[in-house]
Amino acid sequence: MIAIVFAIEYESAGFLARAQRQLLVSTWTLGVMGKHAAATFEKLVQKDRPQVVVSAGFSGALQPDVPAGTVLIGENFTDPDIARRLPVPDGVRVARIITSDEIAESAAQKSRLGQESGALAVDLESAHLHAICTDFRVPMVSIRCIADPMEQDLPVPAHLLMDPESGRADSAAIFRFLFRHPAKTPEFARLVRNARTAQAALSDALIAILPSLLKF
Repeated sequence: MIAIVFAIEYESAGFLARAQRQLLVSTWTLGVMGKHAAATFEKLVQKDRPQVVVSAGFSGALQPDVPAGTVLIGENFTDPDIARRLPVPDGVRVARIITSDEIAESAAQKSRLGQESGALAVDLESAHLHAICTDFRVPMVSIRCIADPMEQDLPVPAHLLMDPESGRADSAAIFRFLFRHPAKTPEFARLVRNARTAQAALSDALIAILPSLLKF
């Protein structure tokens, strides 16, 4: 069985709307982000013992000119044997990803992380899920999609956009913030568009890659 794992519902929604139900594929939406996802994920791995885990979700770019909707296979969090045999769809990049304990809110933060690590993108979960997969000897594939280009600051504080423990946005608080900072509204609208672009691109990539994974 292949387990495709998302941290939050918005990341998984596009794939769930389009994917055909298959007996050998399960979709796990953990409902929490970052390190908070590890405990829930470990229980599911221990219970269901998948043959392969696909860690899927959004990420932020750490290098310039990597637009929203760019899909990455995280080479450092992907099982080497699978990586050698997995066809890479057109438009998908193979690159190094790092995991951070918090969302990088500014272009300066993302640029600094990129310079220090040499990675193309940052996420909140891959390292935590990979450590558990290693413990249980389950091969993992990391597939991430850029929702937050390096050059763009977040228009709204990260803790309002997504509560790591609930995996949900505080819509009322976002509205109040934008009411007090109306100049941020166009940037927020761009962020929403980027997230929709990433959701669709991630879904496309997973649907393209899944048939090959089912042959392993």
